[in-house]
Amino acid sequence: MNAVAITCPICKLEDQGANAYDFGRKKSIQCARCGRYSITSTAQAMIGEGRPSYKLIAWIRDNNEQENDPPEITSNVLRNLENSIPNYSPSQKQLILMRNIERHTKFPGHAVNIVPEYDYPLSWATNVAELLYYLQNLVDRNFLRLPEKAHEKVNTMVNIVEIAPLGWEYLEKNEDKSTFSDQAFVAMSFSPEFKSAWENAIKPAIQRAGYKAYRVDSQPHSDRIDTKIMTEIKNSRFLLADVTEQKQGVYFEAGYALGLSIPVIWSCRKDDISNVHFDTRQYNHILWENEKELEEVIYNFVCAIIGKYTRS
Repeated sequence: MNAVAITCPICKLEDQGANAYDFGRKKSIQCARCGRYSITSTAQAMIGEGRPSYKLIAWIRDNNEQENDPPEITSNVLRNLENSIPNYSPSQKQLILMRNIERHTKFPGHAVNIVPEYDYPLSWATNVAELLYYLQNLVDRNFLRLPEKAHEKVNTMVNIVEIAPLGWEYLEKNEDKSTFSDQAFVAMSFSPEFKSAWENAIKPAIQRAGYKAYRVDSQPHSDRIDTKIMTEIKNSRFLLADVTEQKQGVYFEAGYALGLSIPVIWSCRKDDISNVHFDTRQYNHILWENEKELEEVIYNFVCAIIGKYTRS
């Protein structure tokens, strides 16, 4: 099937920057800004002609940068994504940009091309101007350098950058273990009633998605429990918080993860959703009635939002 030049449904990049393969109710897109993804007709209608979501653009690009399978944008993904992705601060965005430049660096001293019009999602920036601000700031801090024009400012066309010695030190100092982790921290009630949901639904769903499901009571340890919890959350790629029974510890663990900009997936048994604390009701919750349903929904949600983990 031949590709057709289109305007990207997500970032609105005009036809010279995006191509689509039409498979009826779903299109496969190759965009110079977003990367590869597919989108259903329902999701495309939901997006419409509105303002592009920089989070959605950056999330798709991030999946491409990490060489995950091209994400499929569905109505469920659109509803869940905005609340599942953290709001990164300017300092966090600069660190993310540095890590993406590092990913494209073949060896120390290798130069990388940054095209602001296409590459502003590499820093989870809202637009070109925000990316240029971060690039210039990293150059001014001597974390990046412009080898071909050492005394010039960054520009809106093409910036050839390389990581400077201080930049390598900065990356080493701020190494994020969770980015490369295959662990998923599970916060939930430890009541005997929920042992089966853990063993027969939550744990196997996370394992099917390629991650190791970790619950703090699942392994013996001699650490203080609060220290162990915080350490394992830091070492996890994401956290699943099932708030059924409204345990305070689950809310604490989810809040701690959010504070670290670690994605949180929320779930709750349907008959308990009315009791969920009002501070977290803004987040979309996976609602479940039985274990079979819970396993399938968690698996699909993790694959769609976090990305299936594939070991090299």
